[in-house]
Amino acid sequence: MSFDTDLMLQKIRELCGSSTLWVAYSGGMDSHVLLHLLATHRNQFSQTIKVVHVDHQLQSQSADWVVHCQQISNDLQLPFHGLTVNVTNIPQSGLESAARTARYQAINQLIGHDAVLLTGQHLQDQAETLMLQLLRGAGNRGLGAMKAVTTWQQMTIIRPFLGVSRQALSEYATTHQLKWIDDPSNQDSEINRNFLRHHIWPVLQQRWPAINQNLARSAENLQESQLLLNELAETDLLHINADFKDGSLQIDKLLELREPRQRNVLRYVMHKLNILLPSRVNLQRILDEVCQTAMDAQPEVRWGGFIARRHQNRLYLGRETSPGRVLKSLMIYDQQPILLDEHQKLVWQPQRGSGIRSELFRAGLTLKFRQGGEKIQLAGKTHHQSLKKLFQHWQIPVWQRDKIPLLFDDKQLIAIVGYGCAETAKPQSDQTGWVPEIEQICLGDFD
Repeated sequence: MSFDTDLMLQKIRELCGSSTLWVAYSGGMDSHVLLHLLATHRNQFSQTIKVVHVDHQLQSQSADWVVHCQQISNDLQLPFHGLTVNVTNIPQSGLESAARTARYQAINQLIGHDAVLLTGQHLQDQAETLMLQLLRGAGNRGLGAMKAVTTWQQMTIIRPFLGVSRQALSEYATTHQLKWIDDPSNQDSEINRNFLRHHIWPVLQQRWPAINQNLARSAENLQESQLLLNELAETDLLHINADFKDGSLQIDKLLELREPRQRNVLRYVMHKLNILLPSRVNLQRILDEVCQTAMDAQPEVRWGGFIARRHQNRLYLGRETSPGRVLKSLMIYDQQPILLDEHQKLVWQPQRGSGIRSELFRAGLTLKFRQGGEKIQLAGKTHHQSLKKLFQHWQIPVWQRDKIPLLFDDKQLIAIVGYGCAETAKPQSDQTGWVPEIEQICLGDFD
């Protein structure tokens, strides 16, 4: 596909809506073309256009790249925001994935939910991504590669160049005399994508000149297939009584499905819970070794820092160890969402006649976790019950009990987040109260 400026601008306007536009500017050619295109046609956009550059601190020249990117942004008269991140978990996730996670996390915290992030991935990037996923033995979701529009936590990510060849971008850059950074790590063939790009792709492209277009088309077909699998999983979720609050589902109902549908719905639930998908072998072990055992057994299957285990008639999927409580104790004065850790947040649902009445927020509520000995008089009850007895009654697994947030008015327990509020905290029947719930943070599709 050649670079049609008018068509591309129209596509960006259609994809972006009215949100603030943030350009992810690495300093490389692809993102420079995107930045230049938007800057020189800003009169066609009603939105504010801003620039964000992330220094991953992985190259000795990275500080110089920050200066370069800021200078280019200044020349184009666009506001520039530079972020510095520490890339962790490289051995577990791989360099590319670990850097992407660190980058998106930092940008998401900067731009929030009322903006979109535009990135410069192009046609060959899409084809390479599909090939890399194929070589990893990925399933349908991974083989769908990158989407033109996706989400990562609160952030909408738009990739307008996925149908544009690198050659077309290079011609644009040359025509407009753009100056870009050549990251030396792009020549490192120890990185799988670079090995594929420099050693394998030229041979494939010589034999099949349309390989990029063909693989990108395959990715689109697989994305469409995944949408159908998602719809099937949504139907099955109604049958198996899945609970995304605690990452569980009903085992006997799951086993009533045919095995391909069992695996499909498990993958779907894991994706929604931001759980790394296990290998096909481990997925089958979950069905055979966890779901097929006796109800009072305590089998476990572990993979990549995650765990599947059984409690009575429910299968629980989650992280092997707690990601760590970011909040040991916090005062709350309003109904703003609260980030509990990188995977979940506390949100407030307005509900007439129940929950926590508004005036209690003015003096401040304390959010903390179980210490032992807590009691509460739940709404509609005439006496207090111990938290321990309630957890047993609700059949909450032991490993989850210390991770459930609690809300206190002074020293009085008034809410077990996600489970119930106190009689003394509820509003009048004609007034609106606030019910605290846990919401999983969706990291988005593979990108």
